[in-house]
Amino acid sequence: MPDDLSNPGRDSFRVPYAAMVMVVRGNDAWVCEMQDLSSGGCGVFRPSQCTLQEADIVQLYFYEEVGPAVRVDARVARVEDSSLGFEYHELQQVPPVRNR
Repeated sequence: MPDDLSNPGRDSFRVPYAAMVMVVRGNDAWVCEMQDLSSGGCGVFRPSQCTLQEADIVQLYFYEEVGPAVRVDARVARVEDSSLGFEYHELQQVPPVRNR
């Protein structure tokens, strides 16, 4: 189902996706459960004690099992009580894959 196309920053399809992502800002990190993914960004359930704010620059580490994680540079696009939205610096595959 497409996003709200009246918002030009969110013009790609989002798909529900069950995985984990670690969000890293400087020396702080949070493990989050995914809500959805698109080629331009993702949404996660907001973890407790999360201090991220809109426009913070972060690194997202996507993983589904023990082993290598996929790093994606992003910025915080949305902060809500129960969720966070991220905009990738560069478009990604869905789900993001490691560059070789």
